[in-house]
Amino acid sequence: MTPMKTCLLVAALTLVPAVAAAQESSLAALRPGASTPSGAIALGRALRRAGHFDEAARVLNGVRDPSLRAEARWEAARVRIDQGAYRPAQAACNAIPAGQRRRVCLARAYLVWQRVALAERELNAARSMSAGDGELQLATGDARRMAADLSAAESAYREAAQAMPDRPEPHLGLGALAEVAQRLDDAEAAYRRAVAADPTDPHSALALGQFLLRRRGNAAAALPLLQRATADRPQWPEALTALGEALVATGDAAAGRAAFESALRVSPTQTGAQAGLGRALLALQLWAEAEAPFRRAIAQVGTDASAYAGLAEVLEHTQREPEAMQAWDGAIDRAPGDSAIRLRAAELAHRTQQNALARAYVDRVLTDAPRHAPALVLRGIIATEEGDRNAARAALTAALSGEGAIDRAAVEQRLRELDQPARPRRR
Repeated sequence: MTPMKTCLLVAALTLVPAVAAAQESSLAALRPGASTPSGAIALGRALRRAGHFDEAARVLNGVRDPSLRAEARWEAARVRIDQGAYRPAQAACNAIPAGQRRRVCLARAYLVWQRVALAERELNAARSMSAGDGELQLATGDARRMAADLSAAESAYREAAQAMPDRPEPHLGLGALAEVAQRLDDAEAAYRRAVAADPTDPHSALALGQFLLRRRGNAAAALPLLQRATADRPQWPEALTALGEALVATGDAAAGRAAFESALRVSPTQTGAQAGLGRALLALQLWAEAEAPFRRAIAQVGTDASAYAGLAEVLEHTQREPEAMQAWDGAIDRAPGDSAIRLRAAELAHRTQQNALARAYVDRVLTDAPRHAPALVLRGIIATEEGDRNAARAALTAALSGEGAIDRAAVEQRLRELDQPARPRRR
């Protein structure tokens, strides 16, 4: 590793601990006020957002003031619901005084357990007490979305947004619905409304950041949102994984590596983190180190085409072409419509003098995307080597007006060379 890369890596490895220290400093400012009931509730909410669930529950359950005890119990239940812990959430909900809020809380606990019918039972009981509560409408939206009743879910979320204009959750629900329906402009607008409703909410920052990164391909715009999410909640593996993706995409592979490694320390099975770590190591040209994360990613999620593609790149760089071809085939099997993966397999087949196989791969790409310029260039090269000058000229000419980046000067030179004496055919 060069001295410059070493310096970058050392700096990156200090990034996440520094973020965590900043977040702890903000929590420390709230701790002195926790001696009062309202201060304890404020600290408990901040601890929940930061992902310190056990401490948040302890602080909130310690509130004894009769006038604030119901609010504190509700907040304590939200801690366990956010944590995704059904049994503790159910117990916390049952500690809330009897009434509509307890019913709504129990419905949310059942949704953590993915028991929609039981959640609806609690929601129906809550509606019999009062139908206009914002928390009730929000929980209804979540239940209907889980039941795939998207129209009813959207109506409930809109009512929740009207009832609770300063809460981001209804807009996050609307964004998720629109994203599933491929209404991407509506989804982005909803996520932006969530961020505007509460700029301090890490869930909103993560949702918009992930959307911009994965749906819009705009890593630069996603990066500050994901940095904010991880600053507010430093031990959040989902956010750390998305941050790693954005850092690699914006050219800071060393910091991306640090983010992925932090995610894996918290959750060794975090979806996407192993493959992301492999891609970061590939970007750092650490071929040997990249292999193990990709193999772990494949073992964890056997349908991850990107992990197979990453492994294929590692195997190519370490001169294991037959194994690399098998890995490319694995990627194609899992993402048959991905022309970039199929073209990479075609390029490897061509480099290893397997023109029949390369032609089969590239022809499939051109069947799906007839104006794919890089594929047309490779098709022209293969046809030239096989002595089919007419097919070569047609493919190379089409490449010049096709879609995708190509070396135009090199293509034009190949076209000129077609007028030269024929070269021996490659078999």
